[in-house]
Amino acid sequence: MKPAALLLQTQQLLLSLTVCLSGSGLQQQALAQTQNASNDSVNAEERSTASREPAGANTAAILKARNFEVFYVTTRANEGSTYKPVYSAKRNLDLGAGSLEYGACQIERPRSASTLLSATGFPQFKQSMETVDREWQAAPARRFDRLTLPDFLVKVKNWRGPIMVFIHGYDENFDKSLKDAAMIAYQYDAKSEVAVMPIAFSWPSLNNKAEYAADEANLDWSTAAFFEFLDTIKAAKDSSSPLDIVAHSMGNRPLIQYCSQRKTETPSFRNIILSGADVDYHMAQSRMGDIEASADRSVTVIVSDRDAPLITSQLLHGQPRLGRPIDPPTVRADKADFLNSSFWSRLTLDASALIVPNALNMDTDVVRWVNQNPKLCKELGEKTIFIDVTDLVTGELGHRLAYPVIAGILRESLSPLSSTVVYKRPDKLTLEAMGGSPRWLYRFHKIDSNKFRQ
Repeated sequence: MKPAALLLQTQQLLLSLTVCLSGSGLQQQALAQTQNASNDSVNAEERSTASREPAGANTAAILKARNFEVFYVTTRANEGSTYKPVYSAKRNLDLGAGSLEYGACQIERPRSASTLLSATGFPQFKQSMETVDREWQAAPARRFDRLTLPDFLVKVKNWRGPIMVFIHGYDENFDKSLKDAAMIAYQYDAKSEVAVMPIAFSWPSLNNKAEYAADEANLDWSTAAFFEFLDTIKAAKDSSSPLDIVAHSMGNRPLIQYCSQRKTETPSFRNIILSGADVDYHMAQSRMGDIEASADRSVTVIVSDRDAPLITSQLLHGQPRLGRPIDPPTVRADKADFLNSSFWSRLTLDASALIVPNALNMDTDVVRWVNQNPKLCKELGEKTIFIDVTDLVTGELGHRLAYPVIAGILRESLSPLSSTVVYKRPDKLTLEAMGGSPRWLYRFHKIDSNKFRQ
C-alpha cells in the first residue's frame, strides 16, 4: 500500500474511533484534525521525508509537488479559530502566553514557477520573473497548521539542510509574507541538490502604504519577539544545518539590531541578505563590523536606484537609506504638505516620476576619480558587497524582492544572470566629510541586461 493511502486509511480509522468518544467537543476536535491532516497529505509527506533523507534525495519531489510548504512564526494575533487561523494586523499581546505563534502553510505552486529555468535571454527572464512573482502572490494558501513551540522545534531539529528565515518589510499582509518566502525557497530548490526549509517571520504590518508610521511602531514592538525567535531556532537546529537570513525593506531594522546586540564568538548566520533596506545608511555603515561578524560566509546588500519607496523614505528621514545609499532626486514639494492620511502613497508617486534609468552610475566626476586613483575602489566590507538590481526589478515601483538574485546568492551562483562593476557618487554628507574628494568609492555589482548566461 502506498504511504499516502496508508496515511488516509489510518486517519479514517481515527475518525471512526473518535465517533465513539463522548463529548461533542472531543468529536469536533478530532474531526477537524483529521480533515486538516488529510488535505495534501502527499505533499506534506514529501517535504517531511526530505527533512530526514540524505542531501538532495527529495528536492525534485518537492518541486513537483502541487503545494509548497512554508513555516511561519508571527506576532500577529489570530482572529480566526484554532483550526482555521486568520492573521491580520492586530498585535498578539503577551498576556502571559507569549506573543509568538508558530505554524506551517501549504501554498499552491503556480504553474509558471519553473519558467525562469527556460529563459533564453534577459528580457524573457525579467518578464518571466514578474509573471511568476504575480502568480505566487495570487496563489491560494490551501492549508494552515498551527504548531506548538515544541512541535515547531522538532521540525527544525529534524531538518537536514539549510534553513532560511525571511522577515518582510512594510505594507505587507500575512499571506504575502509567506508567499515571498516561498518564492525564494522554490527558486533555491530549483537549482540545488538540497532543499531549504523556509521560515517566514511575519509581524503585524497594516498592509497599507499610508500606514508607514503605524508599521514602524508594530515592527519596533515585534523586535523583542524576533530576537527570542532567532535565539530559539539557533539553539534548536542541527549543527549541520546552516542558517541563512533574508530581510526586506523595513524588516532589515531588527536584523541589524540583532547583529549589534547579540554578539557571539561564532557567527549566527551563514549568509545575511539585506534587500531594499529601509535603514539609515550612515547608521548601517557604523554597524557593518557587527553585521559581518554575524555572517560566516557573506553579507549582501541589494540596492536599486529606481526604488521609489526608498526615495520617499530618504525624503521623509532626510538621509540616504542602505537600500539606496545615494542622494535622492530633487522633489518640488515640502514634505510637510504630505503629512496626512495619504502622504506615503502621494509622495511615493511623486518621487517615482523623477527616476531616470542609469542616471546615477559612473557620472563624469566618478569616472575622473576612478581614472586618477583606481585604489579608491573597494567593496563595502571584507565579507560585504553591493548588488544593484536597478535594471531587473520594476514591480511595486522598484521595491519588490529580487528573489532569483537572493536565491542565487544563497547558492553562491547568480547564473544565468551576470553583473558589471559600476561606481556611484557618494552622498553629499559623506563627500563633504571627506573634504569634497572621495577617500574611497564602493563597488556596485550591477545586474547587467547585456550579460546573460555568461
